[in-house]
Amino acid sequence: MSLYENWMEKAFSKDGRSIEGVWEDYLPKEQRIYEYIIGEKVGKLEGRVSELAQRFGMTAEEIVAFVDGIHDAVPENYEMDTLTEDSDITLTIDFESLFKKMVEYRAEHLFTLPQWDGIFDADTRKRLTLEQKKSRTVVKGTKVGRNDPCPCGSGKKYKKCCGANL
Repeated sequence: MSLYENWMEKAFSKDGRSIEGVWEDYLPKEQRIYEYIIGEKVGKLEGRVSELAQRFGMTAEEIVAFVDGIHDAVPENYEMDTLTEDSDITLTIDFESLFKKMVEYRAEHLFTLPQWDGIFDADTRKRLTLEQKKSRTVVKGTKVGRNDPCPCGSGKKYKKCCGANL
């Protein structure tokens, strides 16, 4: 079984629910890595899975879980099931993308870290938060009524023109 499969088996029950004890142990460790990356402005985090696990006081499975969590915010794509303790990991950190992903995932404990003060000022963080939230908002246009003029410009009623086939 792969490190990723081991992690998934530990972290989630058979019916897909989170196992609280595992997450209570993991989340503070994950936060410490983010505090380090953001606080030290680390542009690239690299090393073997086993080395990173030792460096950050985690298990190899937890490092793979961290890579899985940051996966969408970095350009590198790893096939999670293929990662082993000897796999080399290189994560190129784009702080704007990372911040927006934290907002998207509603990880308030991460996007409100005080270390962000050294990366973005308060106005920039507010702007990035709004940009991310708006990017997920669906805005519906005004609905054309059956008897309104057709928006295609034909001069006919909508129900006799573009709306006839609906």
